[in-house]
Amino acid sequence: MIEIKGGRKERVVREWFNANHNGHVPKAKVLDLFQEFEMSQPNEDLSYGLFNGVIKKLVAEGHEARSAFSEDSVVEAQVFLVEDMEFPDFALHRSGKYLDHIFSDHEEGGGIYGGTVNIVVGESGVGKSTVLFDLLASVKQQAPETKILYVSSEMTRNDILFYYRKSPAIGNVPTLLLNEHLKDGSLAKVLEDTFNGDWDIVVLDSYQDAAIKLTESLGWRQKRSETWLTNLMIESAEKRGTAVLAIQHMTKTGQYMGSTYLKHATTSMLEIRFDPNGGRYLEFSKNRRGGSHVNKRLYYDLDPEMGVVYDELRFEEAYGEPEEEGTTVDFEQLTEEPKSQQEEGPTTVEWNWFK
Repeated sequence: MIEIKGGRKERVVREWFNANHNGHVPKAKVLDLFQEFEMSQPNEDLSYGLFNGVIKKLVAEGHEARSAFSEDSVVEAQVFLVEDMEFPDFALHRSGKYLDHIFSDHEEGGGIYGGTVNIVVGESGVGKSTVLFDLLASVKQQAPETKILYVSSEMTRNDILFYYRKSPAIGNVPTLLLNEHLKDGSLAKVLEDTFNGDWDIVVLDSYQDAAIKLTESLGWRQKRSETWLTNLMIESAEKRGTAVLAIQHMTKTGQYMGSTYLKHATTSMLEIRFDPNGGRYLEFSKNRRGGSHVNKRLYYDLDPEMGVVYDELRFEEAYGEPEEEGTTVDFEQLTEEPKSQQEEGPTTVEWNWFK
């Protein structure tokens, strides 16, 4: 069995492996083990980084679980040609705006892939909600059959009205207000039904506030609420092919505010910021579907009639391919401005989304 030593939190992890895995570290993803630990130890405020560090110590001490096969076992490795493998057919959603180009680079014109979880962080007042509202409305305009949903944990119906007055195009965006499900205790069930539902794109505004409301309404610890919500989003993407976009807050110093688990388990992180001159721009700091456009700024403006307008020319002057063979771009000058339903059991909650 594993020796119980170290600080209090390390001892908790060591005791947990003794009690749940017979003193061994299973051959599994660390993230999966951390999720298991979080759900079985809801009152322990322990970070993913510390948990991972203890696992490394345990492996070094010789507590990694051995393979079920002996050295003399004959095992036939399953080797395939990539072209013969079967992959899920995740949809590619396009808004018809230049934002598509930086979301993905696997197909010409880009777009937002289903089966992804994308975190959107940004400074207060920069327009995070407006950008994502506009994105949903634009996707719906391009492909009316697309099933979109905007989930707000912060706004009221009156707040939505003012967004609608500024950008009438969002009038066809189905919207769910979580505030309307706090008093009756149905918040967790509504979120579960939403991410298990038949939606193509779901925007959650915001992740942090939704987790706080779960903590307050259910009496969970904050870490448990965040893990539960993160797993819900990831499962929706992986099993139902949903494209999830979740707004996350920043600290006052402009740094990402959230768990390491959320940061590493998701597909991309889109940052929306002001430059020193007050210009608004979007920039991916991480993107598994569009690696060639990471750390490239796409500037935009908010227009009362046209919604969010992206500065395509500025982007292509700075980062695009030369228009003619042999021409070059002076980067030193340019960088100065830079779905199936769950089994029957729990009762169905009628939740209030509206058009």
